[in-house]
Amino acid sequence: MTTRARTSRLPLALAALLALLALLPACADKAVAPVLLPPVAVQLPQPSAPQNWLRPSLFYATNRNVLDPGTPARSARYGGQRSRETSYGECRLNLSGTGAGAADRMDVQVGLENTSRITRARFLSDIERAAARTPGREVLLFVHGFDNSFEDAAKTATRIMHGVGFQGAALLYSWPSAASAVSYLQDRNNAYWAVHYLKQLLSDLVADRFIDRVSVVVHSMGNEVFIRAYSELADECARAGNADLKKIRNIVLAAPDVDREIFLDQHALKLMSQGARIVLYASRSDMALAASALAQGGDYERLGKNVVCVPGLAVTDVSDVRTDLLGHSWIGDSRSVLTDLRCVLSEGCNRYAGKLLQEYICPPTARYFLAAPGSPDRATNGQSFWRLNVTDTGNGPTLGGYKLNLPW
Repeated sequence: MTTRARTSRLPLALAALLALLALLPACADKAVAPVLLPPVAVQLPQPSAPQNWLRPSLFYATNRNVLDPGTPARSARYGGQRSRETSYGECRLNLSGTGAGAADRMDVQVGLENTSRITRARFLSDIERAAARTPGREVLLFVHGFDNSFEDAAKTATRIMHGVGFQGAALLYSWPSAASAVSYLQDRNNAYWAVHYLKQLLSDLVADRFIDRVSVVVHSMGNEVFIRAYSELADECARAGNADLKKIRNIVLAAPDVDREIFLDQHALKLMSQGARIVLYASRSDMALAASALAQGGDYERLGKNVVCVPGLAVTDVSDVRTDLLGHSWIGDSRSVLTDLRCVLSEGCNRYAGKLLQEYICPPTARYFLAAPGSPDRATNGQSFWRLNVTDTGNGPTLGGYKLNLPW
């Protein structure tokens, strides 16, 4: 091509370029049509096998020290000292006994067969699969109290799970109790220390998209761990606008060894802020909590000792329940308590409709008024409390040849 031919075409190319630039602003103003991609299918976890009530399984998370760390993971054992590493795993237990014991006691013996340690990822995956056994993809978490070994706590958690017939993912959080009646102050310090780790566990549960409903049952000094952990999470959720904590639908405070005034002044409103149903089991017959009050100096009454009526709390008097000498360790032993607890943990169950609970008007000296508006629900309006009627429900089905009296 000659130089003259190339030169003659330059004006034409320049004109085409200018025309293209003139069109660009108009194109930029037009929205680019989005490319619609097909939705990604979410694969729901497959439900694990139903519970075998002869040899049930229980998941656990603990911040106790690992004993014999060189032993196989399927033979894990835990002590009463602190560990900054959270251990996760599953216990296999066995059940036997008569079931229908005297004086409301559910005589079912629990044995711990083995304890397996697993990774956090496997733990959460197994929890999801166990929760999928229920339509609501439910988790039941138990937090134990003072003077409990890991084995003690696992047995109590299993008695509760079994006593209410819970079919979802049953889980124990075990903080480092020294399992000694003379180690009260050591246990209290460790309860405060464990708050951070229970917060992490609760956060994992409520953030899991395959878990929809969480119920928490807490006994005795374990309330120090849970109430503080939940209160801190409620504050954090309020600041971040995070609604995950609302997955915790039921909170049961059983014989809470917690300073009553500290709870009412600093924690009660935070526990109510996420819409959970909160049941407080208290007893004037609880000698362990009377001793605890003396250990605190005598002037600081425990939340689980005697009845105080608080708007928003379903206060239940279990003073007539006596399954042990101190009137304190009935949460996994009393058939009446377990019958009521099963309704508490069931969605849509009206625990006030039957004859198990009887309403009493709260005396003015036992009423506590919070800054929040009172509940319109008669059961939680702060003017009534409910007394549990201890009943003997007779003989039930058999388990391994033994008579049982179960609430389902």
